[in-house]
Amino acid sequence: MKNLLHILFYVIFVSYNNDVIAQNISCDQLVRSVESDASFYSEVQWAALLSSEFLEEVKAYEYEDILFVIAKFKRQPTEIFGKKYIFCGVPPSNWRAFKDTFGGSYGERFHQYIMDYVCNCR
Repeated sequence: MKNLLHILFYVIFVSYNNDVIAQNISCDQLVRSVESDASFYSEVQWAALLSSEFLEEVKAYEYEDILFVIAKFKRQPTEIFGKKYIFCGVPPSNWRAFKDTFGGSYGERFHQYIMDYVCNCR
């Protein structure tokens, strides 16, 4: 838990300070920490993503009123496994608009409401 607090502080500081690059934090490490220590918030059901050419899995987690979105993009034919990406400080209103709005694809809505919040990690 102490490790997650340290990581979150650093990522949030860096996310809001574009002059600093978070070279010391692995995105994989941040994903693991959020998945294990943050509270599950919501997800897009897998069946809803079957028709998406872009998204395989999208889940949101909350830690101390900060929303994190972890998205697994569909793998390319040359990849064995898809990769997870993490997005930090997503406003809950953006998550709801992405998840609950009808019209357009999930991929389009992901780019519109979530993509700008990519965590500044390596």
